[in-house]
Amino acid sequence: MSMFIRAFLLVIAILYVHADNAGNDGITCAFCKAGLASMTQQIQSNNDVMAQMGESISQGCDQVPNELQRRACRLTLDDNFPLFLQNFLQQPGTSADDFCKDMGYC
Repeated sequence: MSMFIRAFLLVIAILYVHADNAGNDGITCAFCKAGLASMTQQIQSNNDVMAQMGESISQGCDQVPNELQRRACRLTLDDNFPLFLQNFLQQPGTSADDFCKDMGYC
């Protein structure tokens, strides 16, 4: 997993822990939303990160018992991860506003 993905996951975990345990310790709603929106934009604009995330997610295809279908699953996710992520981010409840609200910052 790339350093950028690890850093992104660490920031999300820290934001969640702070929201849960520290009564928002100086992290404002605006800071949370701006940070998550910026990270999302940076991820989507970096082809290497998108490829690494697609590769990581496609490893779930290893659970498919049929080898031909398993390969097709991996290729589909590897090649189309940007589209999957874009569609995920358009779903209700997946915006930076929604995540920050769920974590207690807004």
